[in-house]
Amino acid sequence: MENLIFGMIVVISNREVGVAMSDLNQTVEFIKEIEKLKSVTRFNRTLDGRFENSAEHSWQGAIAAMVLQDYYPEKLNMEEVMFLLLIHDLGEIYAGDTWVFDDEKKLHAHDRELTSIEKTMSFLPEATYVNMKNSWLEFEKGQSPEARYARVIDALVPLINHLEVSEVNYNPDHIRSEMVLEKEKFI
Repeated sequence: MENLIFGMIVVISNREVGVAMSDLNQTVEFIKEIEKLKSVTRFNRTLDGRFENSAEHSWQGAIAAMVLQDYYPEKLNMEEVMFLLLIHDLGEIYAGDTWVFDDEKKLHAHDRELTSIEKTMSFLPEATYVNMKNSWLEFEKGQSPEARYARVIDALVPLINHLEVSEVNYNPDHIRSEMVLEKEKFI
C-alpha cells in the first residue's frame, strides 16, 4: 500500500513539474516575443535626435509615475501602476504606435492593439494571459484610480519630452497649444 501511495505521489509530482516546465517555457517564449517592443518606433524624438521606441517610453513612464505619485490626489497601489505602465504598449508590437494627432488611425487603434495584445500574450500560460489582458483593458478604459493615473503619466511624459527635446519654434506639423490641450484635457 505504501508503495502505491508513494508511486501516486511521484506521478502527481512529475505532472506538476511537467506543467511548471511547460508554463516556464511559455513564459520564456513571451519574454522573447516582447523583445519586439524595442523595435516599435514612436513619434517622439530623443536627445540624440533619433525617435524613441515603445519600450523606452514604457520604462520612462514607469519611473515618472514613481516620482510624481506624491502630486496625485489619491493614494495608489504603485505596484499596479508600474504593471499597467509596463504592459500598456505591448499592443503596439504588431499594431505600431498611433500618433495622438492622427484622428483617422486613432479611431481603430484600440481594435488593432487588442488584436496585437492577444497575439503577443498568447505565448503565456492561460491564467497569466487572462490577468495581463484584463490589466491591459483596465488601462485602456481607465477603470481604476491606478489606470487613470497611469493614463495621465502616459500622456504627460511625451509632452515633457517634447518640451525638452524640440528646438525653439520647431513645429513642422503646425500643432497649436489649443490642439494639445484638447487632446490631453483628461490630464
